[in-house]
Amino acid sequence: MNKKNQFIQFALGALGYKSKQDLIENLFIKSINDTYNRINKNIGKENDIRDRFINDFFFDSPLLKGLINRNILFVNWERWVFKNEDDLGRTDLSFAISGIEFIIECKRLKNASSQYIDKGLKRFIDKEYSKNETHAGMMGFIINGDIKSICSSLESMCKKEAFCENEFVKSKTNNTENSFVTSHNRKEIDAINIYHLFFAFNLK
Repeated sequence: MNKKNQFIQFALGALGYKSKQDLIENLFIKSINDTYNRINKNIGKENDIRDRFINDFFFDSPLLKGLINRNILFVNWERWVFKNEDDLGRTDLSFAISGIEFIIECKRLKNASSQYIDKGLKRFIDKEYSKNETHAGMMGFIINGDIKSICSSLESMCKKEAFCENEFVKSKTNNTENSFVTSHNRKEIDAINIYHLFFAFNLK
C-alpha cells in the first residue's frame, strides 16, 4: 500500500468507515437521500434544485453539517477542473475529504434524455471528471414523467456505454429507491463506478 492509500485508510478509519465505498454509501448517499426528504420539491432550474441540497448539507443535515463546520468535509459546487490540457469544465457538486473526492453530475430531466449520457455519464468515462477516482455519482432531478420508467430507461442506456459487470455492479451495493449502479471501462486507468440517483421535483 502506497503512502497516499495509507493516509486515506487512516482517515477513513478515524471517521469510522472501512473503505471509500463505505464512506460514499453510508455518509454521502445516505445524506443526499435524507436531505431530499426535507427540501422543497417544487419544480426549479437545475442549479436551484442542486442548491437546495447544498443549503441543507450546511445547515440542517445531521450527518454532514458538523463535519463541514469543523473543516473535515468540504462540499464544493461549480468547481473548475481541467478536462484536458486545453479545456476547463465545472463540476455540479462534490464531496472532498482526506484525499478522496466524490464528484456528482446533476441533470434536470423530463424524460430519458440522451443528454444524461452525452453531457453527463460520458464526462466520467472520457476522464473529464474523476480521472483519479474510482467512484462518482449522477443525480437526476425528474420534473415530469414517471420516475421509475425514466430510471429504468436510463439504466438500459447507460449499460451501452463501455459497461463492465464488475464486482461493484454484481454486489448491487446501492439499494436506494429509484436508483441503480453501473461501472464503465476507461482507457489506460481503472473503471469508474457510478451511483445513479433520481429524485422527483414535479409538485406544482
